[in-house]
Amino acid sequence: MATDEEKEHVFQAIEQAVDAIVSEVVEGHYEALTQEPQLTSKIAGAIEHTIKKMDVGDLNVQVEVRDFPAQGRGALEGKVGADVYISVAVIPEDRKDVSKGMLAQAKWDHSAKDPKLPEQIGKMTERSESSSYVWVYGPDGVTCYPAGDYLNRHSEGGGQSVGSLIANGLRCEEGDRRIGRDLTKPLITSLNEIMEELGVQTAVSFTVREGSRRLRPYRRRRRKRLE
Repeated sequence: MATDEEKEHVFQAIEQAVDAIVSEVVEGHYEALTQEPQLTSKIAGAIEHTIKKMDVGDLNVQVEVRDFPAQGRGALEGKVGADVYISVAVIPEDRKDVSKGMLAQAKWDHSAKDPKLPEQIGKMTERSESSSYVWVYGPDGVTCYPAGDYLNRHSEGGGQSVGSLIANGLRCEEGDRRIGRDLTKPLITSLNEIMEELGVQTAVSFTVREGSRRLRPYRRRRRKRLE
């Protein structure tokens, strides 16, 4: 079984890796002014490609990203006003599994006062008051603000990084169990279902498994041979 120190080492490694990836992607697109949903998808893809799987001692980290089309067949209705859903799940040896979710609406720093934002925030906080955020894309990276407080900010500063948000979710300091993915189902199935339920186009999942729980818990059934 992993120690608290080993777990914290993994959480810090995730935070640092995510923040480095996010900063690089956002800085590369800041002058291009890529639209927020597309940039969010690029960030998610870069995180998955760079980290994907990480083994540290008795712990395994798996990153999975899902994207649904914005238009056309298979497109999702924006039910909760969020661009991205973040899943954080910890599956320990003692089987006291934790699955939480977070919602985020992303804006460029120059469009952070978008007139649509109050309605988007309202939809997010109606679904999860404690775990909804506004991500502000700036020249140096992303700052995450609690959605409920964002419109009432009177000064600059505060907030946290995307890496910090995810690491704190894995520490069980952030996130909402009510919108966590269903750990009794395969990862892709559970992500698809929660994305459809919430109506988000991009999902990023971080799963930390410990010890014997690192093994895949699901196996496809063998097809019966035809006589």
